[in-house]
Amino acid sequence: MLTVSSLVGVVLGVALGMTLKTFIVLTSLEKIYIGFPGEVLMRMLQLVTVPLIATSVITGVASLSVGTSRRITMRAVVYFVTTTLLSVTIGLIFVLLIKPGVGKTPVYVDTDDDEDESFNTVNALLDLIRNMVPQNLILASFQQYKTQKVEFEIEVPDVNSSLETKTTEVRLVGNQIEGLNTLGVIVWSFIFGLALRKMGERGKLFVDILTAINEATIHVVRLIIGFLPVGVMFMTASYVVEVGDDFETVFKLGKFTAVVISGLLVHGGIVLPLIYLVCVRRNPYVVIKGISPALIRAVLISRSYAFALTFQCCEEVNKIDKRITRFMLPIGINVNMDGTALYEMAAAVFIGQLNHINLRWSQLFTIAMTVAVSSVGEAGIPATGTVTTLFILTVIGIPAREASLLLAIEWLLDRGNVAVNVLGDCLGVAIVEHLSRKELQDMDDRGQTLTRDLPPYPVTDEGELMVQVQIHTPGQATAAIQQPKHKHM
Repeated sequence: MLTVSSLVGVVLGVALGMTLKTFIVLTSLEKIYIGFPGEVLMRMLQLVTVPLIATSVITGVASLSVGTSRRITMRAVVYFVTTTLLSVTIGLIFVLLIKPGVGKTPVYVDTDDDEDESFNTVNALLDLIRNMVPQNLILASFQQYKTQKVEFEIEVPDVNSSLETKTTEVRLVGNQIEGLNTLGVIVWSFIFGLALRKMGERGKLFVDILTAINEATIHVVRLIIGFLPVGVMFMTASYVVEVGDDFETVFKLGKFTAVVISGLLVHGGIVLPLIYLVCVRRNPYVVIKGISPALIRAVLISRSYAFALTFQCCEEVNKIDKRITRFMLPIGINVNMDGTALYEMAAAVFIGQLNHINLRWSQLFTIAMTVAVSSVGEAGIPATGTVTTLFILTVIGIPAREASLLLAIEWLLDRGNVAVNVLGDCLGVAIVEHLSRKELQDMDDRGQTLTRDLPPYPVTDEGELMVQVQIHTPGQATAAIQQPKHKHM
């Protein structure tokens, strides 16, 4: 319903914009009024940005299960992080090479034309590190640090006379500028999450409080998303009124679609199978063939509805150890979002290109970090890819009005994103199982068989996934725990 209503909002927005532009001569102030509901939507998304990022990262790190083995856990984490970074990198490379948002006569807005390249590179790196270590976490919620060149006129005594001459001296001045310090919030939320995890039971109460805040924030975001079709309609109308009959935008959307599809094909068809080939030394397409029913269902319906079928394909067709699938897949469905991350990275840079913004590498790094965090399933924005794109653009400070146009193609591209997400989960499970055979054998030798003999993955009547853990230890009775899956397993 959200996808359909958003598409309807785009269509109505285009119709409204073309009607107003054709029959009414609008002043600049009236154009601002037309885009006002869209501005309200963006302000509401900005409102929930900090609590959503901070609580998601802290609770996610603090509640991360250590799993059946520390080594198995580390292998899973390394795989998830590596594939996410690779997908973001592929999306960035394709969008920078093809430049779908750049017209025939590219015009870039550069706010620092007077600064030389060496100054930009060195100080951008230093500012990046400074923003990772903010002086004040509250201040980091709405300001970030930036070094700028400032010219001062100073009087210098003339050695040949008693007069003084004026000269200009350039100094580096650091200022706090408006804008969320995303890196600082993410880095220190991660550190606090690690600290709470090490505290164990003493920190559990605070983790529970943050989890409640996170879930409350997600419910607020869902309420905000109810306003999405209306905001999108007026954002689109405002854009159409300003752009008019410029059909070049349609051509740019086509190029962006080609960028995303190409990136997904490279990541899903080459990179992920290559990682499997290097780690396992076997034909990856045998595993892909085994999970093909789950991939088809994910493309046709949704990733969540393909979850139970993914378990069935991995455990019954590909014969992957249930101790690995029951540990990795519930986490992977919320964390390992390769296709989504690739799409979001390309979309953020694409919108920047549409706004004629020449993004520096430090800005691209910040976007990549934000994308990696925001693409973490329901720990980020619980909605479509375009909503997440709006969220990312508000964090970075890129004008987000043009992002409403992505709703016209997002429903199609999301199918490919979902397929790559599922493929990444399944190949990751197969890789970790192969690399963890020694640990699994040691567990068998100790008589400890976690989840090996469990029945197929259960689902409640409401569609909630259930987690079962069966522990067999010598001299003890079987313990069985069954409860709805928590998103921070």
